[in-house]
Amino acid sequence: MLVYKFGGASINSPEGVCNLGRIVSKCEDKLIVVVSAMGKTTNMLEAVNAACFERNTDEILRILSEIGDYHYNIIDGLAEMNCSTVQGLKGSVKSLIDEVIRFTENNRNRDFDYCYGQIVSLGELLSSTIVNGYVNMVVRTSKLVDARNFITTDSQFREARVYFDKTESKLAGVFSFPDATKCYITQGFIGSNPDGATTTLGREGSDYSAAIIAALTGADSLTIWKDVPGVLNADPKLFPEAELLPELSYKDAAELSYYGAQVMHQKTVKPLANRNIPLYVKSFVDAGLPGTAISSKKRLRNVPVIATKKNQILISILPKDFSFALEDALLENLLTLQRYRLKIHLLQSTPLCISLCVDDGRNTRLAIDELRIDGVVRYNDNLELITIRNYTEHLIEQYAGNREKLIMQRDRSTVRILLR
Repeated sequence: MLVYKFGGASINSPEGVCNLGRIVSKCEDKLIVVVSAMGKTTNMLEAVNAACFERNTDEILRILSEIGDYHYNIIDGLAEMNCSTVQGLKGSVKSLIDEVIRFTENNRNRDFDYCYGQIVSLGELLSSTIVNGYVNMVVRTSKLVDARNFITTDSQFREARVYFDKTESKLAGVFSFPDATKCYITQGFIGSNPDGATTTLGREGSDYSAAIIAALTGADSLTIWKDVPGVLNADPKLFPEAELLPELSYKDAAELSYYGAQVMHQKTVKPLANRNIPLYVKSFVDAGLPGTAISSKKRLRNVPVIATKKNQILISILPKDFSFALEDALLENLLTLQRYRLKIHLLQSTPLCISLCVDDGRNTRLAIDELRIDGVVRYNDNLELITIRNYTEHLIEQYAGNREKLIMQRDRSTVRILLR
């Protein structure tokens, strides 16, 4: 049994959905297909969530109407489907959108993250409905499964932690593959808490969902289909000379995703490595290309790997009275950042200062306000963190030479530079 995951860029058009169908049709094994929201739908739904908190009904309806039209157009472009299937899918899309409209009209909960889960999950529900309709009609018998019925999480609604034991127990009866069903379609990114409320696993969390499913069902492998030939040693949009990395170890893949490489969600590797399930990253555009193989046996070639994280903020924390018990202060500051779900990408300390680099987002300024209660806090925003594995001085000069370096950390193989 195999697990395939298709991202939003892969299925952002009728041609993309048809291409998914061609890839699925060539798989003779039992198959679970995990899909993300189509195109930029997640971004648009985040705008709906923001409008919900501003009580801006007109904006909510405008965006949801645009989302509906986008998905209707994709359905209309799937020429191989008959009229009744097309109309049925459009009806399903409308019902899902109407459900979100009713939520925004009736919701009295002012928890931003809770509302995020209930609204933004619409993207995956729409895409999986359309993909299943197409696959089941044109390619092979398939069945749509709601991931919220088996991915069980805590109540951190925007970046929920998965309860693996409960999820594995629920999964036992979900993908049974009766004779008539050789393919299941389900959603990435979403789950539910013990009360049944929808949660999400963090942006780009569909990779993680697919890894959880592959690991807990004992799949032979997971393949992530992307619009690149595989894992590259740099983002080709930023570095045109980027080249393919044909093999990676679990450790290398985990480190590169942590540094910001366009590989996969940071949490993807762990469940696969724990069950020793290989991961393949292959080209959605040309399925015949070999792609990248990731397993316990693979090793990163000795070539430079460049990863970047934009929209970074450097938070520097100093004591108000110049007395710093460093270990205690560091622990307290880390706990504060954890409460706001901020991930530390770089850390540097001196006897009188702790500096932390994190993504700049909605919760960052809230965390800064709390840190100021007990300390003096300064910050620099609009920064970029660049990481170079297997670096040379020439590469450092090439990519960071003309810019202000706020922090530079290096060891024998890796250099990390925070740039203004």
